[in-house]
Amino acid sequence: MRYQQQNPEGAFRIVFLHGSGGGPDTAFMNFFAEQGIALDAEVVRPDFPYWEKVRETGKPRPPNKMPMLVDAVDELLSELQQDKKSVVLMGKSLGSRVMLRLADKYQVKAVIALGFPFHPPQKPEKSRFEELELTQAPGLILQGTRDPFSKPIRKKMELGESVELPENWQLQWLEGADHGFAATKAKADNTPKLWQEAVDAIKEFIQ
Repeated sequence: MRYQQQNPEGAFRIVFLHGSGGGPDTAFMNFFAEQGIALDAEVVRPDFPYWEKVRETGKPRPPNKMPMLVDAVDELLSELQQDKKSVVLMGKSLGSRVMLRLADKYQVKAVIALGFPFHPPQKPEKSRFEELELTQAPGLILQGTRDPFSKPIRKKMELGESVELPENWQLQWLEGADHGFAATKAKADNTPKLWQEAVDAIKEFIQ
């Protein structure tokens, strides 16, 4: 499995899994990887199998099925974690779903979901909420209030209805952010502030 490794002498390891459409080299992924390095972490960013094909062909491809994604990351973690280094799993959207299926096997320090896809857009009946129960590790979800993948949950909260996460999870909303933590075009200057807000929450959570 192809991967990028930064700051290999870091005090702990962050394995950072990309989302379905952007791959591991987007501005978003680069920014949060650099912030991980600033925390003295080794940061590993693998390519999912389908993204390796995107690199080879230059053509978009749909993600592999979940079992293939999980198996690929499992194989990588099995190799990396031979050194027993303390590890945090962090995932963007699809990547956060994959990490949940491996966190307990590797006894991770924490899991961090950047834009968890609670529901496919416009399909509130297809909830992924129960996937949060796949791990007992301490978990943090950072979610934009404009994220279409969490619209049903946000609506419930606005109506005063309770949304109970498993006890090991925390949810922090980023006001005005979309699925990529970007502000609206009219408030584009707020995007760096939203990203910094997310970084501050990550720092507080894992330190």
